[in-house]
Amino acid sequence: MRVFFIIFIFFSSNLFVFSQEDFIKVEEKVSKTKKDFIEDSFNIHYFIWAGRILYVRNKDSKIFDTSPKKWTKNITNPEWNDGDSFHTNYVYHPYFGALYYQIYKDLGYENNQAYIGSIIQSTLWEFAIEGTVEKPSILDIVVTPTFGIPLGIYFEKLNKKLENSPHILNRGLSYIINPAKVFLSKGDVGFFNPVAGSFMVYKPFKYSDSVQEEKNLNYSFLSDSPLPNSIFRLRSYFFDVKQWRGGGSDIFYFLDTEFASTTSDFSFFLSFPWAGPYDGNDINYEVVDNGFEVGNWRLGIKNFFDTNYIIDLSANLSLSLPTSTFWDDSKNRLEKLHSNSIFLKDVLHDSTIITPQVFIISKYVNIGFSSEFFFNADDYSGEREETFFVYDLDINLLNFKNNRYSLIYEFKAIDQLTEEGKNLDTISALTFRSKNKINFGLSVIMPISGEINKYINNSIAADLTLEFN
Repeated sequence: MRVFFIIFIFFSSNLFVFSQEDFIKVEEKVSKTKKDFIEDSFNIHYFIWAGRILYVRNKDSKIFDTSPKKWTKNITNPEWNDGDSFHTNYVYHPYFGALYYQIYKDLGYENNQAYIGSIIQSTLWEFAIEGTVEKPSILDIVVTPTFGIPLGIYFEKLNKKLENSPHILNRGLSYIINPAKVFLSKGDVGFFNPVAGSFMVYKPFKYSDSVQEEKNLNYSFLSDSPLPNSIFRLRSYFFDVKQWRGGGSDIFYFLDTEFASTTSDFSFFLSFPWAGPYDGNDINYEVVDNGFEVGNWRLGIKNFFDTNYIIDLSANLSLSLPTSTFWDDSKNRLEKLHSNSIFLKDVLHDSTIITPQVFIISKYVNIGFSSEFFFNADDYSGEREETFFVYDLDINLLNFKNNRYSLIYEFKAIDQLTEEGKNLDTISALTFRSKNKINFGLSVIMPISGEINKYINNSIAADLTLEFN
């Protein structure tokens, strides 16, 4: 294929002499194009895997119920039809085929490469993702690109018209047709920042040596990031539940985004929680099916007051909306998590929670105070309103390798003020954070006193934070 490409370049040019230097340049260009296509195809596949993990609720059967032996048996015995509905086979699959095509086009690839990429992603979905737990469907492999590519070509043309429309409704519709545009812009991966009005590009190997940047990178586990910054963050928590409280595990993970203003003194943030039990019971100690539910979405604003170079002040105001009810928690999986006061506002049914928060920040110590005001908290306590006070303390114990690595001690206390008979919940964490090429943290969480200490054993947390410029 490479030889034919070079011959085509030779005959289509007006040059009769093709120097050795020109030949090397063309050779390098062809090799780079192939390499980029392969790398990007794998990267797209990884993002699809991440999306599946976030989306699927019954992870025990849809993701974790596999083994190398089972996977091998599945992919060596594909079936024609996996029994999905007509709507799934001929609406969802073509739509995702169109989305594959548009993603390749957004990354700057030619039509033929986008065609091949759509086929690759459809095949990888069936064999490398669904194939881990069930037999691949030949019908899905055929239908997804066959119907999806023509649909993608139509969407691409329609999108160009919608993007340039003076009507905001039409421009918004273009993001429904191609939601990948939220993350891709002319081949750059990032996010649109609604606060600064710009597209933020992720540059993982570019770090600043300024004191402000150092503090911005010290994200904690048990409290919100005190300083505004444009970030994308995925964090996960694993709590080992004590046997007398039903046993099993509480698993939380969050997708956080934060959009800073151009002056970095103001930001807007969103948090999307997924949570669920694993091999555990609900609040009444009845067995709950393994799985995850979408919790209460959280949004808020953050303002940074620069007082001096030693101590800074940050204030947050957030609102947790009862969005968990939209997703129908029919298994009552979130009910089990009511005993975890750390993330109660993220999983509490039918409750709206307002949280004002203040942080005093220095290079070595961060001190925070917040109030959590619960409205419509009947499902939790039988009372309409509840008030919690939350205290946070973060101590930077150690920095080394030019502040690329740090060790942080965190302490959190939760006073369920309006709940009679509830002792103060206190919990601590020891966090190792790497800020070398990526911002990654790993934490051991230790309950100290209160109901939280009676509920869980020592637990772990991890997060990956990407900063955008």
